[in-house]
Amino acid sequence: MAHTTSPQASVKARAGGFQGTDLALIAVFAALVAVLSVIPPLFVVAAVPFALQMVAVMLTPLVLGAVRGGAALALYLVVGLLGLPVFAGQSSGPGVLLGATGGFLIGYIVAALAAGALATAVLRRRPRKPVLAVQLYLVALVDLVVVYAFGIAGMMINASLSLPAALAANGLFMVGDLVKALLAVAIAVAVLTAFPRLMPAVRAPR
Repeated sequence: MAHTTSPQASVKARAGGFQGTDLALIAVFAALVAVLSVIPPLFVVAAVPFALQMVAVMLTPLVLGAVRGGAALALYLVVGLLGLPVFAGQSSGPGVLLGATGGFLIGYIVAALAAGALATAVLRRRPRKPVLAVQLYLVALVDLVVVYAFGIAGMMINASLSLPAALAANGLFMVGDLVKALLAVAIAVAVLTAFPRLMPAVRAPR
């Protein structure tokens, strides 16, 4: 006898939490952030390593939106706090949050929520691909602003740096992250084009 599910039950299941596909995407993107956090930088420019962690951090909300994107970054953070060496430099544990870069880790989650909400609003309008790329790049910049706001605040609190010193310490990294935002957007557009079901539903006009 075939098992059937009523439309009401399906709606209730969706409202009650993540579906299996959502959980799989959250896990995959959390793993992607973890992997790109621990692999060595591809190269070094002006003593600044070009690592790919921020590409995954920006890519996640662009593809998954606010809730799933925030959940993926939260899962990444929890796994690292529990002891798996998934943070930069293969570090782990609660003590990382009290270090100079602890604010960035918290910023990843907040940025995913903010950028994911904006990305969803952009995708629901179904803009043409060139316009989509530009708009998603602006969303990625919002992600960066939030991440750096938390990161610099964390450096000021945990490392006792002044605001100018914290900004100076991150200046070259910011330039590199602007380039990484381009890469994140290019990947996001390719993924969303190949898998259009990942895009949010178009809102019905009121």
